[in-house]
Amino acid sequence: MVSFALQPGGCVWLQGPSGRGKTTLASFLCNILPTSTLEKLQISISMKWDPSLPVSERCGVLFQQTTLLDELTVAGNLAAALDAVGFPRKDRESKIKQLLELVGLSYHADAGKSPTELSGGMGRRASLALQLAQKKHVIFLDEPFTGLDFEVALSIAQELVHLRKTQGTAFVLISHEYELAEKVLDVTCDGNIICKLEEPLSRKNDQQGQLSNLYFGTSFFDRFWAKLLDYLFWSLPLILLAFMACSLAIAMLSSDTLQRIDVVKPVLEIVDKEIRPMIKLLTGQEATPLHLIGVKMKVSSMLNRTVPPAKASLYAIGMAKLFVLEIGPLLTALLLCGRIGGSYAGKVATMQATSQTKLLKTLGISPLAWSLFPAACAAVIAGPILTSAGTLLALYCGSLMGPMYGVGTTSDYWEKVRTTTFPELRLRGFMGTGMGGRELEGASSLAVGEYFLSTHSSSYYDALIELVTYPPVYHLVKAVFFMIIILGVAEISARTRSNITPRTVPSVITQSVVIASLLVIISDWWFSQLWLKRK
Repeated sequence: MVSFALQPGGCVWLQGPSGRGKTTLASFLCNILPTSTLEKLQISISMKWDPSLPVSERCGVLFQQTTLLDELTVAGNLAAALDAVGFPRKDRESKIKQLLELVGLSYHADAGKSPTELSGGMGRRASLALQLAQKKHVIFLDEPFTGLDFEVALSIAQELVHLRKTQGTAFVLISHEYELAEKVLDVTCDGNIICKLEEPLSRKNDQQGQLSNLYFGTSFFDRFWAKLLDYLFWSLPLILLAFMACSLAIAMLSSDTLQRIDVVKPVLEIVDKEIRPMIKLLTGQEATPLHLIGVKMKVSSMLNRTVPPAKASLYAIGMAKLFVLEIGPLLTALLLCGRIGGSYAGKVATMQATSQTKLLKTLGISPLAWSLFPAACAAVIAGPILTSAGTLLALYCGSLMGPMYGVGTTSDYWEKVRTTTFPELRLRGFMGTGMGGRELEGASSLAVGEYFLSTHSSSYYDALIELVTYPPVYHLVKAVFFMIIILGVAEISARTRSNITPRTVPSVITQSVVIASLLVIISDWWFSQLWLKRK
């Protein structure tokens, strides 16, 4: 159990080995740790503040790492902090200069630097100024001297003592650097408290459950299955909803348009215009009204029997070809450019920004084998599955909307979809050549060889085109090809870009998504040209 009271200018030094809950305690007191986490850890913490202190001015945190907004300069970070507490803009520049000088930084030399340009000690000082900008009465110092040279750490410790004496700022210090921590306490300051956190009571834990996932992710198959489940689980609702909306819109518009097309009236007008001279030519007499009525009734009857089935066939064939050959793979790929390509580019860019890629290389592990290969294998499997699932849902929605608008029946619809999607496959290029045996009689072996080279190469090419453009194969080939584009662009965008920082990760994701989407659209046009070249 730990209990302490902190006064203005005071300092509490939390001591104890790692894992005793020092950072947990500080995080909760700063309201950056939810109560649910404490309940999970079986920890109970209560605190009471002076009600006269505004909530926004109570606590700040100086983290172990430099914690500044990467997209702003040092002065920009301080300006954002001052704006958040309503500090007057006309006095902002002088206040920023005062804050920087207070923590030992120069306004003219350091205010315009970005966080990535600061050394470790300068970054800690700037982070401290950020907390002071909001008039924090209590600042938690979480290992403030870690990774710093002794001279730099000592100067920061002296600045902290100065703030205690001049500003009345109180600190809760977590540090294993005993000599430096004692400097912060400073015997000339009042309100020094040392709290030692002992080893917590042992709790019964399911060690077997914790160890079961201890080494998960170290093998290729672990990462592959994790990616595959991620791609399928989170992408499937997006794909299905997008295909449902798209297919319902297309089906309704197509059904309504076909239903409104009146073929009988223009045909009867043509019959009325053309039948009179024809009857006179055949009989030598003028056509009587009775003749014309009989002919129109017969033509109208024929049209009423043939036009509705023709409309139903056109509707079913159009839906099948539209989604199987074109919209299905394209819509899925464009959606997955952001879902899969963007997430992969963000992961690789983050690894680049945090030096994880360099770590893999020092361990003798290929970054491509670690991240790209399992993700690519998962993507080329997930892409066709998602494309096919969305296409099936789209065709099913089409089977509902057509009969609803009076275009065909459900059974006829599915029959036409089946014959359109799975037509008879004839690989004519493999069925022989145009020269018969008699034509080869007496020909030299060289002539026979030249003949087969000239004819079979084109025949095999035609057969290959026919196989690739066979609707189910064409559907899957496009889906796989698009996924290769998406992952390839994401890898190149994130891996080949130099000097990636956390600030530039979003731009890498945006670049990857935009370029991949453009290449998918261009390659879709190329596939359409390939389809048109089939014989």
